[in-house]
Amino acid sequence: MTSYAFRLSFTQITCFGCGISRIRGITCPDCGNSPQPWEFDTAGRARREAAAEARKLLAQPVAPLPTGLLGVPETLNAALFKRLATWNSDFFMAVAEAAEATEVGAAHLKDAVQEFTELRAMVHHTDVRRPLVTTLTGLHELVAELSSMIDAYLAALLAATPLEAQKHGVHAQSHHDRAAGLIQRANTAAEGAVALAAERDTARIQSILLSQALRTYEASDLLTLDAAARSKLQDITSSRGVNGSGIMFAMGQVLAQSIFDPERFREVMRLAYEVFRSNPKVLRALAQDPVFESDFKRALHELFDGSMEAVHAVDRAVHSRQAGRALLGIAMAQVEGPGQVIASALLLACGRKSAAYTNLRHKNATELITAAQQEPRLRGLLGGLDNDLRTGRAHSLVHYEEARVVIERKKNTRTVAWRDVIDGVFQGYESIHACQLALWQAVGELGFTGFATDDLWRELGLTPEQMVTMMLESSGFCDIVITPGERHWQVEARTDSALALSVHVALIRPYLPGHVEELTFRTHQEDGVHTLTGPLAPWHEFTTAPQGSEAQMLAYLRAQVSWTYDNAPVLSTDHVRRWTAVQAAQTFNQPLAEAIPRLRSFRELAQYAGDDDLVWALTGVIRYKRLGKAAGAAAELSQMKSWCSLRAVLPDWC
Repeated sequence: MTSYAFRLSFTQITCFGCGISRIRGITCPDCGNSPQPWEFDTAGRARREAAAEARKLLAQPVAPLPTGLLGVPETLNAALFKRLATWNSDFFMAVAEAAEATEVGAAHLKDAVQEFTELRAMVHHTDVRRPLVTTLTGLHELVAELSSMIDAYLAALLAATPLEAQKHGVHAQSHHDRAAGLIQRANTAAEGAVALAAERDTARIQSILLSQALRTYEASDLLTLDAAARSKLQDITSSRGVNGSGIMFAMGQVLAQSIFDPERFREVMRLAYEVFRSNPKVLRALAQDPVFESDFKRALHELFDGSMEAVHAVDRAVHSRQAGRALLGIAMAQVEGPGQVIASALLLACGRKSAAYTNLRHKNATELITAAQQEPRLRGLLGGLDNDLRTGRAHSLVHYEEARVVIERKKNTRTVAWRDVIDGVFQGYESIHACQLALWQAVGELGFTGFATDDLWRELGLTPEQMVTMMLESSGFCDIVITPGERHWQVEARTDSALALSVHVALIRPYLPGHVEELTFRTHQEDGVHTLTGPLAPWHEFTTAPQGSEAQMLAYLRAQVSWTYDNAPVLSTDHVRRWTAVQAAQTFNQPLAEAIPRLRSFRELAQYAGDDDLVWALTGVIRYKRLGKAAGAAAELSQMKSWCSLRAVLPDWC
């Protein structure tokens, strides 16, 4: 941490009581003799008077802002962080000048403290509301720490002795160190919000969320991020979820830190997960319903587009009224789109509704939202979804005023301050997103790991090239060049790490167009250029085979033997022979009807790998299984037995 040192001067005289040297103007610490009336430390007095005046300013109650209440957009445009950074250096210069007891130093110190009180007032008079919850919470902590730091430095200037000044200086430095940490944290949160507000390209927004998630969890690649975020997920839901759920949660957390209330976001996710997990029968039926999956995917799309539209509306506005008016249409879309889908799922999961989802989805959106908000088991989960705003906007029953919106209702009217409109819209997206993540996790744990995620990126308007680039950049690659072709794609990239290339090929495979039959992945690493290449069809068979089945393992082996690394097969002949021999040995104790199909599938693998010796040995095993000793397959059986003990170690790059 940065430390600051100031030189304070103290003059000494000889004590008339005991004869020792003491500081002018204070009681003698040895004999207790009081200072003489004529003792006067001009520099010390000027320094203390300047500090006392500044301390009076600091101690004053936080005054109202002269221009009235600030709205959210105005706070964003106030450049608080920039002003605080400038103030920080000005304050320490003023303290150094005041320590020298100059007139200009006293004036500068007063000005610096006066400016801080204005900045403090700006923070205290801005409501901690979305989309600035994290930023303003951090600013409240920061100004409190800075107040303590200023007071400690002023106390050092007021000190009558060097020892007392040093003691206050130590306290001031500790407050300064804590303030520096808070500034760094607040800057990170603010930068995230600003980056999202400034970006319009969907791919760049996704890349920003991924990059910030990697930085937050101090992860070097997506696999590490997923593992780290799943541990955090377990703290919230008591479950680690399935592979991939950590990445979705980490990106959701970044969004929450940027524009939502992070604490409420996590709490809604926890409670919604408990609701969904409590009724696996209903959840399984929803996951198997193509209509619900389609609606859920559309809701994800609308959530993303709507939340970004809300961010941009606030960013473009110069007054809360302008932002609020822009958000009224978004509030209506919230209720009729993702809000209705999530409300239906929650009502079914908690048992409040029992109709089939295909019937429920045609019900009135406001009725479903109201039912969910009134259900005790779902209390608080759909906060922010405002049926009045939706109905009023839909039927032109809203009137815009300077500080609020007025909504006509059947029995009365309702007024909503623009700040509440803005906060409510972001809270609605916060609620929906937390519930979506909870449902995703619960559905994945039932075995539906690909629910609503296949081609979701296409729904968000991303291209295959953008997704491949994003996946590789998030895993530490740079200088990425993609050469698309009709049937063959080439991807070239650079990395400073010795990364497992096959893992990263697996990350980008799902985003390649369906017409691509072959991929070449060339990487520039510290030890040279390496190339991994092969057909994609075997990997498609692997991903579509039943999880954990022998068919999936056979598909994996076919894929690996068809790929090459620097022109050598990914899997050696010894790998395939050892695995096949071990599996074939198990068939000796199986019934003929089970053993023969397995042995034939092993032989097909050997034929695919072009291993004639393995084909010969397996043909002998099939004969032996049918005919016994009469098959004359002793040589083949002996060969298979020897292959069971082959040493086969995977290379480091896998």
